[in-house]
Parts: sequence; structure tokens; C-alpha cells
Amino acid sequence: MKQLIIILLFGIQLFAAEGFWQQVIETETHFYAQSESNASAETNASVAAGDAAEAVDVDAKLGAFNALTATLRQNPYAVQNPENSFFRPAQMDEALYKLTTRIRINRDHGYTLAVERDRIAVDTLKLKQRIYTFFALLSAEWTELDDAALAKRLQAEQTALDDIDVKEYEQKYLGSDDDGSDVRKALRNNLLQLRMHYYFYRDFLGYLQLNPQKLHYRSLLQRLQLGSIIAAINDNAVAAQVNTLLRYVKLDLGRLTLFALSILIAWLMATFLYFKVYGIMHNLITRKKDMLDDMMLSNIDNIRRPIFILVLAFGIDIGLEVLNYPNPSETGESVFYFIYLVTLSYILVILIDNFFFHFLLKQAELRNKQLRSELVNLILSIIKIIVFVTAILIFLVHIGVNITGLVASLGIGGLAVALAAKDTLSNFFGLLKILSDNSFSQGDWIKAGDVEGTVVEIGFISTDIRTFDNALITVPNEKLANVPLKNYNRRKVGRRIKMHIGVTYGSDREQLKQAIEAIHQMLYDHPEIVVPGEYDNDLYRRLKQQEKRLISVEDKFGIKTTLMVYLDQLSASSMDILIYTFTNTVSWEEWLRIKQDIIFKIWEILDAHGLEFAFPSQSLYFDRDNITDTIAPVLKDSAP
Repeated sequence: MKQLIIILLFGIQLFAAEGFWQQVIETETHFYAQSESNASAETNASVAAGDAAEAVDVDAKLGAFNALTATLRQNPYAVQNPENSFFRPAQMDEALYKLTTRIRINRDHGYTLAVERDRIAVDTLKLKQRIYTFFALLSAEWTELDDAALAKRLQAEQTALDDIDVKEYEQKYLGSDDDGSDVRKALRNNLLQLRMHYYFYRDFLGYLQLNPQKLHYRSLLQRLQLGSIIAAINDNAVAAQVNTLLRYVKLDLGRLTLFALSILIAWLMATFLYFKVYGIMHNLITRKKDMLDDMMLSNIDNIRRPIFILVLAFGIDIGLEVLNYPNPSETGESVFYFIYLVTLSYILVILIDNFFFHFLLKQAELRNKQLRSELVNLILSIIKIIVFVTAILIFLVHIGVNITGLVASLGIGGLAVALAAKDTLSNFFGLLKILSDNSFSQGDWIKAGDVEGTVVEIGFISTDIRTFDNALITVPNEKLANVPLKNYNRRKVGRRIKMHIGVTYGSDREQLKQAIEAIHQMLYDHPEIVVPGEYDNDLYRRLKQQEKRLISVEDKFGIKTTLMVYLDQLSASSMDILIYTFTNTVSWEEWLRIKQDIIFKIWEILDAHGLEFAFPSQSLYFDRDNITDTIAPVLKDSAP
């Protein structure tokens, strides 16, 4: 498509270190800058300064001029940018005022050499202004200039250039003896600068006069020679009659016919790609199934609609260009440029998204089980933002917005924006703290303040948590980053079982001791209970090698092997046995199953030793004498 190459060129040039005016400076410096001794030698030899082109690589100079012309056409913003390294219009008036003031003062005091020094500086400044203005106007109008208009513009510039009498300056000051004064040295330096700009501009104007085709604008219709087709359609009696009616809307049958034809062809092509080509590619990919095929299938599924829009928009673009033939519409061109740019950016984001999901993430998970999915999501989000921001900047450059000024204004307003978005920034830095601390990951069971549940996704601003009653809570990252947080998933071995078993006070003491020892042995022998020493060898060695820091491996990775069974306390209605141990699983469901099995085994042990579970109860004791003294009078009074 006609715009695709231009889009890529703008994208490249936007981030290129060398702009148009830097190219101008380097061309002048390489081909036209001369030392004072060389310039004097040429003048004394009666050789016109700048005519020593035989010593210069002509092909290299033409290549430099071609590069300047290409940049002027492809990146007009770089040419029109007033904040450039060659000439800054905003400083022109101040610099000119200083020089004219110095000229007047030195003339009043009879300092002729100083006056000439500043006159040359004024001519140099005005010449640079003329060069800048010429290139800026040329970059803005080159699509509208025909050969005659371009020749007229070049002739006017050449006439203005001839008014600068560089020859006279050279004869007076480069061929004369040097008295060694600072004024004469500054004068000659100014003259060398004037000569460099003068001969560069003279040669470039000559280059454009000999190569006007370098600035010819040819639309796609001109390249396809559709103008002759339009004329052929209109060149018959029927078309002439129809065109008498269409002339009121500034149209003709030829352009309307090609407009409808271009849209029809674009629609047919888009439909063919959307259905037929997609079906063929889908069948080829699904013949065998692997991860690469999944990625390719996902790509074609997601980009078929944007490609349909892209092809159809291209057909409409061509059709509208036909209607406006031979004068292209700049507004329409910018609108379709925006559509192409947005669609291509969307396709690029889709491809990046699928590549991350189907390749990078899965491959990395195979190599590193601890890869954090939220980190991949963060990188992916940053890449997407970069793509869309780049697209916006490319479009702004295309429509002529001064990006330098925009960036400067953003810098000035950055403080206000930062203050207005301080909560957003705090949440973003909270995300960075969460990722750097590695306090929790997606899928972890956490409790932070009054929020408890499973982490669904860690976003730029907030984190989504699914509670155990199946509600979704959105928590700002700043809060999670600055509140004490309990992570139940950060334990490698051991989920605690802690309970008190109460037996009755009437239990036999020896039987109680034997029951406690039996419970301890049962837990020690239980295959799903962690006991001291079980993980001290293999696991500890691997984890210590992995950590390489002087910290407790048990506490770092969450390994608990404590096993305790003791008569803990004498309660009001029971003697309580403390059971404190850890399972070898951290799964909640598995933990419940193991806990249930242990309770049943404890029940069996207590039954085997003749012990009973205690429950809250009260004992009432009656004093016989007190009852007799209290109730006897009542019974006596009530007797018949």
C-alpha cells in the first residue's frame, strides 16, 4: 500500500539521531568548510572559491544532496522545526539588533575593520535565515510545485544570493596580509562561515535546477496513469450528457466509475482474504497441533478483521483520491493515515500479545517454574504502551505538530500532572514494590487487613482478589504494599494442625500418660505428618545452595517439622492434651482429610486406654442438714 512505506520511514526518522539540519551542517562541513590558509591560497591563485570541485568526490556530494531532498520530502517536520541546530528564528531579532548596534558604534568611532567584521556576520545571519526559510517553505509546498513554480522559486533565491558580494570580501580580506589582530582574525572566521553557507546554497540551488524531478509529487493515480482511463471513460456521448448534470457537484462519470470500481475491488479482496485465505491457512495449520501452530492459529484468528478493515480503507482511500483527482485532499490523506497507523499498531499489539502468551511465557515456565506471570503481564503492558505512544507521535509528526514543543510543555506541566495523579503514581510504585519484594504472586492465598482471598491479577494501579465467598475485591497496590500481609502460599512443607483434646478428670493417670505417648507415636509414624529430620538432608542442601545467604532456610521457605503432644492445661471441666504438628501438604482439602484421619485415630487411642472425651459440665453437691432445716418447716405448714 502507498502509505505503509511512509509510515515505516516516519517511525524510523522519529527516533533517528540525525535530523535534516544536522545533515545540512555535516554536508557543509564536509564539502565546503575550508581553513583560512586554503582559502587564501585559492584566492591568491585567482581560483574562484568553491570551484575546486575537482578535488571533491562529486558522487558523494550528489549523494548528500539526494539524502537532503529525501528527508525534506519524507520528514517535513524535521525541516520546519524552529528549534534546530542550524538556525533559530526566535533568536534572529536579538542577534541582528546586537550586530547593527555594534556596527553603528564602530562606524562612529572610525573602526572600519570592526564594521566589516560585523557586516559579514550580518550577511551570514541573513543568509542562514534565507536558507532556513527556503527549506521550510519547500518542505511544506513541494507537493504543489510544478516545474514552472519550482524554477521561479529557485530563480528568486539565486537572485537574492547574487546580492551577497562574497568575491569582494575574499579579495579584500583573504588575500591581504594578516596583522595578527583579534578583529582581523574574527573577521576572517566570519568570512569563512559566510563562504561555506554561500557555496553550499549556490550548489544546492543548482542541483535542484538540474534535478527538478527530485521534488515531483506523483500520487498513486499518476503512477497507475488512471488519468488517461478517466479521460477515456468521459470521452463518449453518454458520459458527456451525464457529466452535464454532475458538473454542479464538480464530478464526472469517469471518476465516479473508478470510485465505485476501486471500492468494489477492495471489498472483494478484503472478503477473499477474510474468508478464503483464512480458511486455507486454518486448514494448513490445524493439520498438526503444537505450540507454534497454536500461536499461528491465534494470530490469524485475531488479525483477519483488522486486515479486512485495512484493505477496505485502502480501497476507499483510492476511491476518494479518484474523486478529488488531480488535486489530492490533504485532510483525507491525514484521516486515512491515522486509520492505517492505528490498524497496523493494533495488529502489532496482537502479534506481540500472542507471541508472549504462546511462546515466551510457556517456554519460560518450562525452564523456570518460579517465573512470575504478573511480571510478564507488566512487560507486555509496557510494550503495548510503547507501541501506541509511538504511533501517536508518528501521527503528530505527520500532521506537522512540533514534538519538541510538545515534550517541553509536558515537562513544564509535569509537576502539576504528578500532583494531580499522585494516587495513581503511588499505586504504580506500590506495584514495583510488590514485584521487587516478591511478597505475593497471582494465585496466592493472602490476607491483608480485613481482605482475604486468592490473588487474581496484579495490575498497574490495583490488585484483584477473589474472596472465599466468591466476591471480587479490588485493592489499591499502595495499600497492599504498605500493610502487614499474610501469605499462606509461601510455605514449602507443613500446614499446622493445632488442637486441644479434653479428657475427663476421672481418668486414670497412668492410662493418660500411655495415651499421650501413643498419640505421639501415632503422629510420628503417620505418613502424611512431617517429623523432625525428615527434610533435613536433601531439601535443606538444595535450598541452601539456592539461597546463598546467611538466613534460616526453614523460615525463608516455610518448612515446619515441629511435633508436640503434651498434657497442656487443667481446665474447668477437662484435662487438655495439646496436639501441635504439621502435615506434609499445604493444600486445604488435603489438610482437612489428614486432620480428620488424625482425629479418628486419637479417638481410637483414647477408647483403647479407657479414657473419655470431656465436655463442659457442672457438679452439684447437697448438704443434707441444710436441706432438712430449710424444707422441714415448709412441709410442716403444708400438712393437713
